[in-house]
Amino acid sequence: MTAICREPCCAAPRMTVSELLERGMRRNRNAPLAIEGDACADADGNGARFSIAVAGGAVAAVGFRATSCATLIAYGELIAETMPGRSLDLAAGLSARDLVDTLPGVPPLKRDRAVLAVAAFRSALSKVSTNGKQS
Repeated sequence: MTAICREPCCAAPRMTVSELLERGMRRNRNAPLAIEGDACADADGNGARFSIAVAGGAVAAVGFRATSCATLIAYGELIAETMPGRSLDLAAGLSARDLVDTLPGVPPLKRDRAVLAVAAFRSALSKVSTNGKQS
């Protein structure tokens, strides 16, 4: 992901789909945070909606709700774990390619879920005005 240092001293440990899925299933049941984005869906019936908390021009916390697709939940959890502490500008720069590159265990036929996850996350970011409040 573009916002993570790639030096050995700072590199985040590799995450697996199953680890992220397990944690994501718990987070997926939490109440939404203060700023909610629009629900996004794909042609296959998968859907996601992110919520965020913002403090000092940075993402303070990320929550999400997603349909039961294991890959989509894993991508949602990856976003939820890696975006807090990032400035809003850096968070908005997150791309589907970043998710795919960070989580190589996803089968090629399921990697399009990264596009859906990023679109839903960006929807939540778009609800934040320049002063860090809900718009």
